[in-house]
Amino acid sequence: MSVSRDSAGGRLHPPLLPVLPWSLAVVLLLSLLFVLLNFETMDTSDSLDRWLIRWTRATGNPDRLAGPPLLQESLRDFTALGGYAVLILVSVLFAGFAWAELSRGVCWFFSGTVWGGYFLAVAVKVLVQRERPDVVPYLSLARGATSFPSAHAMMSVIVYGSIGLLLSARVRDRHLQRLFTIFPLLLSGLVGISRVFMGVHYPTDVLAGWALGLLWTWAAFRLRERVMAG
Repeated sequence: MSVSRDSAGGRLHPPLLPVLPWSLAVVLLLSLLFVLLNFETMDTSDSLDRWLIRWTRATGNPDRLAGPPLLQESLRDFTALGGYAVLILVSVLFAGFAWAELSRGVCWFFSGTVWGGYFLAVAVKVLVQRERPDVVPYLSLARGATSFPSAHAMMSVIVYGSIGLLLSARVRDRHLQRLFTIFPLLLSGLVGISRVFMGVHYPTDVLAGWALGLLWTWAAFRLRERVMAG
């Protein structure tokens, strides 16, 4: 059975691309469960969204996280991995690598996927207009007043996930393929969780960010495969 490849010799269909829709299904299931548990208290001070944010803080001292100081410092580091400065730097570096070592087509595909995802995030934020949480003091700078979806969660899935999938399509070793596919998703998971602990996003913002990021990335790779193979 022949495998469709791009001009750089990589697979058009990354070996573990189905991990994305399966991950999306898990996120949607968690979102449904969250909505059902939160149905009667939605948009009130007793909502599960707000309770989870309060739960992250030390008793009697909402200015710091519950647990050792190292936890707060570590989560602040993780949240930075989903910040615009880091994501732009990573995207530019990988785009340059793709242009020089892979192909111009891969470079343009990656850049288009990232920018398209960014504009989608902005559009949804403008459409929904959900304000950021006012439950506890923020432990990280919050850029912009809109909260839904979490752009950190969404864009970390798109940037890191796309890089991992493109690299996984160019190796034969199954362990490396798993590493390139799973590790970026786990990293994006930590970024999203950190946003709740920082107090700048509701859990539902993060779930929506993960879901949109997974859907956009999967759709981009599937569309690329159809266009290139057709």
